[in-house]
Amino acid sequence: MPRSSPSHWLGPRLAAKPAIEPFPGWVLGSGQSADAATHLRKKLWRLFRKPFAVHWLDHLQLTLYPGNETSRSVFVTGRYEPNEFSLLSKVLKPGMTFMDVGANLGLYTLYAARKVGAAGCVLAIEPSSREMAILKGNVESNALNNVRLQLVALLDHASEVELLVARPQNSGHNTLGAFGYNTALDHREKIQAQRLDDVVQAEGLRRIDVIKMDIEGAELGALRGAVDTLRQYHPLLLLELSDRLLQHQKASSAEVLALLAQHSYRIYGFESRTGLPVPLEQKSYFDSENIIAVSGDSLPW
Repeated sequence: MPRSSPSHWLGPRLAAKPAIEPFPGWVLGSGQSADAATHLRKKLWRLFRKPFAVHWLDHLQLTLYPGNETSRSVFVTGRYEPNEFSLLSKVLKPGMTFMDVGANLGLYTLYAARKVGAAGCVLAIEPSSREMAILKGNVESNALNNVRLQLVALLDHASEVELLVARPQNSGHNTLGAFGYNTALDHREKIQAQRLDDVVQAEGLRRIDVIKMDIEGAELGALRGAVDTLRQYHPLLLLELSDRLLQHQKASSAEVLALLAQHSYRIYGFESRTGLPVPLEQKSYFDSENIIAVSGDSLPW
């Protein structure tokens, strides 16, 4: 009888317990040597060779991929972008519609699908066929019938574009521009781009409550293709601002913030000492920082 892989029996048993709570100053890699247990998990992570499933937030099952930096964060600390997930735990309600733009492995998609429930809807948009296969697997393993998947990029016009696909360990770096970090290219992929407004219309969506958008520098183009959605539905936006990536697509954080201001959005960031939303500090250069854009007078958290 063949020996089972250590990934399958050891990984799920040793994975960190998932948690939803603010984490002041969190960046990718935070907390991975915080104590003896996390330090040990970080060392063990290097030994895994095959994907394995772990229990995650809200009784979800999540497949982790050895070598992948997002998976490592979940295994070692039980967290990924904890301030953002803490915010969504307060914002998302049954019956809402959530758009996950740049869904990648599907962490936001899975969590949102559980929170909005059977009466709600999640539209997950991911342009990489490699990541779409993983995303689809995670959705199917959790039997989430309220999730729709779209293999497409978002810009301000319909076209065929080229996606730079990073090595699997850096799958969150896939981009339509150029890599902002010292990221190795795995392959290039010709994909279709559409306007967000057109996708919403084609899907027949009648409400959009929250949009999470992390698309490595294409945010301005995607928002320009979403003006009807912003005007009609006023969704809460959770966006990454990264001038090092935006500049590769002839854009800037200032232009993103100006577009949001035109639609009467108020902008918040995550305060480094608390991990909680506070009015965004204005500056000329943002380096991979997540922001929250809110329309209306009340705050949903």
